[in-house]
Amino acid sequence: MKKNIKNIVSVNFYECGTEEFDFGECFINSDGGKEILPINVILLEHRRFGNMLINTGCADTLKKNLTKYALYKKKHRLEFNSESSIISQLEKEDIDPLMIKKVLLTHCSPECCGALPLLPRYELISSAQVMCMVKLGKSEDSIIKSTMPSGNIPVKAAGIYNGQTVLKKYFKWVYDILWDGSVLGVDLRGHASEMMGFYIPELDLFYAADAAVDERVLEKDLVPSEHMLEKQAYPDDYLYNLMILKKMNREEKNMKIVFLHSKQ
Repeated sequence: MKKNIKNIVSVNFYECGTEEFDFGECFINSDGGKEILPINVILLEHRRFGNMLINTGCADTLKKNLTKYALYKKKHRLEFNSESSIISQLEKEDIDPLMIKKVLLTHCSPECCGALPLLPRYELISSAQVMCMVKLGKSEDSIIKSTMPSGNIPVKAAGIYNGQTVLKKYFKWVYDILWDGSVLGVDLRGHASEMMGFYIPELDLFYAADAAVDERVLEKDLVPSEHMLEKQAYPDDYLYNLMILKKMNREEKNMKIVFLHSKQ
C-alpha cells in the first residue's frame, strides 16, 4: 500500500452476509469443493467527502416477499441476519449511518444493494445503467426491486477520467467516480449488464465486484464451467473481462485485486 495518502484516509472491509460456492461445480479445472465466502462491503473515509460505502451487502429488506426470497436463497445460497447488516455493524463502531455521504454501487444485485433502503441519506454514484435501473425501476427482478430506495435520492453517473492511469492499458473507458481522481471505475459487464469495478490509485486497490468468485480464480487460472457461465447475464463479456483481470493480475505486481467474496 502506498504511503502518500492524499484523499483516502482509511479503507475497511465488513462481512455483511455470506454465500456458498461449489468450486468443483463452478470451474472445470478446480479440485475444490463447497466453501462459504463473505459478502464484502467497503467503508471508505475520504478526506473531503467523509464516509462512503462501496455496496451495502444483504439486509432483511430482501425478505419482504418470502416466497421470492426463498427461491432466490435456494439458488444463491445466501445467509445473513439483522446483526450482519452494514447498519448494525457501523452502529456498533459508533459510526452514525447519517454520516454515510455517498454509496458507490458496482451493480444492482441483492448482495450489493440490499441495505440501500436502510440508509437515511446519501448520494448514489455508479454507471449510467445502474442509475437508470435505480431511478426508473427497470429491473424485472422483484428481489432487486425490494432493495431499491423508496424515496427520491440524489444520483450521479460517473464521468470520463482524462488523467493518466494504469487502467488505460486494459480498459477502453475509465470513469472518475468522485471527480477528483481518488476513485476510478471501469466497465466489468458480464456477470451483470451494468457492473463496474472500482480502483483506488493511492492504495493500488482494485475492487472487481462479481467479475470472479475471488482472487484464486486469477492466481490459479481457473476456467469457468458451463454451469458457471449459465449464471452470467453476458457469458462472452464475462469471459473477456476475466481474461483482462488475469492479465492485469500477472503484470501489475503491486496492485491488489479483490472481489465481492474475497476473504479479508
